[in-house]
Amino acid sequence: MECTCKHKEFMEVEWSVPAIESKECAEKVGMAIEEIAEVRGVRVNLLLKTVTVCFDDGRIGLQQLKEAMGNAGFAAVLV
Repeated sequence: MECTCKHKEFMEVEWSVPAIESKECAEKVGMAIEEIAEVRGVRVNLLLKTVTVCFDDGRIGLQQLKEAMGNAGFAAVLV
């Protein structure tokens, strides 16, 4: 999924995820976020070790996104 938050009703945030060290790690984090129904897009940057998430903030909070990454084994901090 690509982040396409061109509509005001969605929020886009970027997380620093230092434990992303490989393509497999990036895919694992991306899939953990994509499983959340309220997520509209996710972009993982392996080089910068960041995850950008576009989501419906009226239905899900930042803590839920952070927990999803944590449950996948990756600690995340808002940039």
